[in-house]
Amino acid sequence: MTDGLWNGVLALRVALSRTTQPVHFACLSTSGKAALNEPLSGDKVVYIGLGTGTHDPLPGQAHLQKTDALRFSILKNGDFDAATLQYLRTYLPYLFLPQMADHMQRACTVAHFAQSLDGKIATESGHSKWIGNDENLVHAHRMRALCDAVLIGGGTLACDRPRLTVRHVAGEHPVRVVVGRPDADYDSLLQACDQPIFVYGAADARVDAPVDYTQLPDLPDEGRVCSVRVLKALYSRGIRTVYLEGGPTTTSRFLKDGAVDILQLHISPMLFGSGMGAVQFAPITKVDEAIAFRSFTFEPVGDTMMFVGIPENIQQSVPETPEVTATPKSQ
Repeated sequence: MTDGLWNGVLALRVALSRTTQPVHFACLSTSGKAALNEPLSGDKVVYIGLGTGTHDPLPGQAHLQKTDALRFSILKNGDFDAATLQYLRTYLPYLFLPQMADHMQRACTVAHFAQSLDGKIATESGHSKWIGNDENLVHAHRMRALCDAVLIGGGTLACDRPRLTVRHVAGEHPVRVVVGRPDADYDSLLQACDQPIFVYGAADARVDAPVDYTQLPDLPDEGRVCSVRVLKALYSRGIRTVYLEGGPTTTSRFLKDGAVDILQLHISPMLFGSGMGAVQFAPITKVDEAIAFRSFTFEPVGDTMMFVGIPENIQQSVPETPEVTATPKSQ
């Protein structure tokens, strides 16, 4: 995929994030530019036009129509091949998440992980490199570039020592968010880039930490913070889109709290037979207690595939607990 087309996607992301008006038609070009057109009165359908170097409609321009939060249907192929159009269908939905966040008054979350066919994200020793393929790695960095923040739990911070920056594609580094303790080792994040590091947890906020820490009330009988409350706190800081990269405990808690808006599940063609499960819930007794998906697609990722779905959220309200009990500390 050309750098110009990716730059056009990034430009369209910026344009859409800055408007509060309904968008009927948007144009991006392979020259790396984008523009929005005035909405048509009463028309809620969004069309995307793809040109070869201009924002003006061209005879060879492709048209894609937004049909729901995950899908764009192709109305006209124009002069573009199937791979280019599939690329756009994969990434265009995430450009509209800021508008969804404004509607919900909390940050929107896209969760991602790579797993084996039998649902394992690591061996029993914790080894996971590399379950996903090279294309999935690039995809993850594209998603970091498309989101305002990337979020992990304290366990992932300790085990993986991540940087959480954008390296394999063009784009700005996201804000880094950790749900954990203020006294953890944040050196890998501090040394990676200058973007802020926001930490949310239930631990005593009086701990001196080199990050921006906010103490939130813990959930009764669970000893952890509410995921929806974290997303509301992030939204109050101007963060509208969050890429959730785990680990399994944090992702499971966000799913349980109804705080995952889109789930990306890269499925690798291998069987572990043992190891660390991707999702950790309490046992259920009936099939209808499982989390179902009301809308989903299967998308190619190199020689593998990725399930992308919108879960039927279990809970979205913030529990009745006291407000934030500490003032954030600046890095």
